Amino acid sequence: MKKIIVLKYQILSFIIVFIVTSCGPKVIYSHKVNIPLKWKYNEEICFEYQISNRSSPYDLRLCLVHTAEYDYENMYVNVTTIFPTGKKTTNPVSLQLANSDGTWQGNCSGDLCTVEIEMSTKAFFENIGKYTLCFTQYSRKDSLEGLVSMELKVVESLK
Repeated sequence: MKKIIVLKYQILSFIIVFIVTSCGPKVIYSHKVNIPLKWKYNEEICFEYQISNRSSPYDLRLCLVHTAEYDYENMYVNVTTIFPTGKKTTNPVSLQLANSDGTWQGNCSGDLCTVEIEMSTKAFFENIGKYTLCFTQYSRKDSLEGLVSMELKVVESLK
């Protein structure tokens, strides 16, 4: 009798784990880069990911971790995309880290704040292959302090 009860709990646990892991969007790429104490103007942070399906839409999410002592409400970056064809585009982007009243966006715990920024939603990729996304800081200062890490996630969009 005891073995039957244990077996039922094991099956129930398996079903719950299966349901939880099968729901939600599929992450096709996730990589985190730690940022040095000072992120200098000419230093690139790059991510390389593969796209294998042109017919599915994708979301690109950037997760930034910074200290509560970061001096600005946003961060200007140049974002360079290198396509599988070799074509390159660069665009300046402002990443909003705080609200206009000065409160940090995202979640803060202790001295660290984490904010997830939607870089692109329901985007379709023209080509199959390797894409590279590079970030360089584009502020008025030569070095930025208070940034801890940057993570890029490429996720299949929910239809």
